[in-house]
Amino acid sequence: MNTARFRFGVLLISLVLLVITSGCGMIADKDRIRIAKINDDYVTRGDLYRVLREMPDDERPAIRNKGDLLHVLNTYIDEQVKAPLVPVVEQQIGQGKELVPRQAAAQRFFAEHPDDNYQVMYQIQDPAAVDMTQTQLDLEKQVIELRIDRVFDKMKADAAVMYTAVNAYKNKEIVIEDREFEQEYGFRKDSLKTLEWTKFRAIRFPEFEADPLRSAADIRRRINAGETFEAVYNEMAAKKPSSIIESEIENNPSLERFKGFWMSASGAEKGTVLGPVFLPEYQMMVEVQGRTSSRNMPAAYLVLEVLDHKAERTLTLDEAKPKLAPTILVSKMMQRLREQNRVEIYEDKLPDPSLFVDRFGQSTVPM
Repeated sequence: MNTARFRFGVLLISLVLLVITSGCGMIADKDRIRIAKINDDYVTRGDLYRVLREMPDDERPAIRNKGDLLHVLNTYIDEQVKAPLVPVVEQQIGQGKELVPRQAAAQRFFAEHPDDNYQVMYQIQDPAAVDMTQTQLDLEKQVIELRIDRVFDKMKADAAVMYTAVNAYKNKEIVIEDREFEQEYGFRKDSLKTLEWTKFRAIRFPEFEADPLRSAADIRRRINAGETFEAVYNEMAAKKPSSIIESEIENNPSLERFKGFWMSASGAEKGTVLGPVFLPEYQMMVEVQGRTSSRNMPAAYLVLEVLDHKAERTLTLDEAKPKLAPTILVSKMMQRLREQNRVEIYEDKLPDPSLFVDRFGQSTVPM
């Protein structure tokens, strides 16, 4: 009886071990499933999991379908085929010249994370200012450096592709056909616009002067009472030449600080008098003795007259070609790089996207 029980116990343990080892083998086997190929090297599901795990949390995409997985895979493949170009191009441009300055990568990283205080943390020297120990602050800075390096590598790779694509275009190795311009123009037409532009002359009262808004309002009352803008402008020019200015400006929606100015100036036609209107600090291009230079203009309240105005409009195809060409060239160069590296993608072998979502619907990454 005891012998029979012993044999049954051994059999039961063997079966459990078999199930466990078979299960582990199944997991390992699935990780080895090939989903792409670059030259003679295969990309497996395990590689894809690793790529997702190593992404910073704020860069890792939510995986909801195979299209999301395919996007991650394509991005990874593009990085692999672009990276070898960097040392080649760096050698071509010569020593002492940079494809991209690292400072540009730092600026981009900080601009992409304006609410995370990375730039403040990066520049702080006293750990007590952020309630940290020196070790904690050093560790935080190391993490930031690594993330800047990640951006730096991507920027260098993109610059190398563009450099190579432009050279190939100059050497007629790559040609952009009219239909390609037309197709790209069709995709991007709505975003290809000339910015609204206005040229004006103004009587200005810098913000640092005593009660500048009241001074500007007094000038406007004189004009409203019947004096011409030209007469008041000439009077101010004679009394205080620094109080008058002639300039021009574009309505760039990405420059939020000029939004208030354009709320007054947008659409104003030639001859319109505006103000008082606040114009933030800006740089103005001036020409002195045939040489053009920039001049810092302090923030000021203006009363201005519009000298010329051009409304926003969509670029024609011919006007848009210089803006369209870089995108087309990079796309064609990436296609060439994939062909040269014999890239293959086995879309049907991608893992089940449900593996990346837990029972609460949150995106996860297999460990």
